[in-house]
Amino acid sequence: MKSDRSMAEPLKFGEGDFSSEKRNQQEISESEILSGQSSQSHQTDLASIFSLLEENIMTFVKKELKMFKRILSPELPEGFESQKQDKEVVDAEDEKHESSAREGALKITLHVLRKMNQKELADTLEKTALTQTPSDLIE
Repeated sequence: MKSDRSMAEPLKFGEGDFSSEKRNQQEISESEILSGQSSQSHQTDLASIFSLLEENIMTFVKKELKMFKRILSPELPEGFESQKQDKEVVDAEDEKHESSAREGALKITLHVLRKMNQKELADTLEKTALTQTPSDLIE
């Protein structure tokens, strides 16, 4: 049998000080876990933002396409009353952005029509849309 003196001191977990290297490693691993969670949260937020963005863009484009359809089919019955209700009072800056977005939607529509070999339809839409304001088409 060995005496107590030959045995190693038992480890005392509750007392003592970590070495600075061990403390840094623990802090790094904790921050990696937190940043991983933050990154996951950011990606979830980004996914939901883009889902909402896609929905809003599709709604806008559908509304614009209805207006373009009316330009090309003036004999359609006045079934566009909902467009009057959709029109909101906006300030000058919002109106500027709205106009720019409408121009973009028109350009995309013209591009797609031409790719579909509907050049005549695209030309008619382009000529008519450029001479009318959105309020002319809604009212």
